[in-house]
Amino acid sequence: VDNRLMSLKLVKNGLTHATMFDPKGNVLLPSETLYKRNIFVLRGRFKPVTHVNVDMMLSGMRAFRKEQDVEISKIISICELTLNDLALEGKVDETDFLDRVDLLCLLGQNVMISNYQEHYKLAAYLSQFTRRKRIGIVLGYNNLVRIFDEKYYENLNGGILESFSRLFGSNVKLYVYPTLEPGTGKILETSSFNPPAHLEKLYSYLKENQKISDLKGAKVENMHIISDDVHAMIERGDPGWEQFVPNKVADAIHKNHFFKK
Repeated sequence: VDNRLMSLKLVKNGLTHATMFDPKGNVLLPSETLYKRNIFVLRGRFKPVTHVNVDMMLSGMRAFRKEQDVEISKIISICELTLNDLALEGKVDETDFLDRVDLLCLLGQNVMISNYQEHYKLAAYLSQFTRRKRIGIVLGYNNLVRIFDEKYYENLNGGILESFSRLFGSNVKLYVYPTLEPGTGKILETSSFNPPAHLEKLYSYLKENQKISDLKGAKVENMHIISDDVHAMIERGDPGWEQFVPNKVADAIHKNHFFKK
């Protein structure tokens, strides 16, 4: 029995909202592991882990450690995947899930699997354990745009304001990793985003109060790497994909035949 797979089934069947693993693949209890810790989270698909994912983690952690009220010895970092990102045509691919967890653990990361697709739900879940400690969430520019799309909050009585109260109400800060605009090569940052007119002041408020900020020092030379493209190359057996992922990841994919059809 693979306890990681059993934990995935618990989340999949609604018996728990999230599960965690340490770098050795051991199952952790979130309520104990996260208690009174400063939590740093990188959300992603990690299919596979690329140089961009690693840079997001490193640059994000540098910024998080510099926050005035973050006690460095109390930081725990997590790479988080949602069930939605693990599903293929509505069905969770368990082999694919284990492949991704193995690669993240190989890089020394704690891994969380959750059913919280929306950022505000994840933040609310984590905040119940931190006891007012800080939570830092790294996300890409496109996810910032998505957060300000009101169609995702039609199920909330308070709409986007209710979601933001849950997202930013518990010492949460979003670190936005820049991206390249398709076709132009322009670097998109928080200053590039123009929310709908009626949300402009809300966006300005969050930026001015350091609830949303750019991640500085991102490696521009890696921004062209897209994990879906790398995954497609691996599936087809195309040469050259190894240059887009860490050496340990490339070696593990070759050795264990990860992501191969």
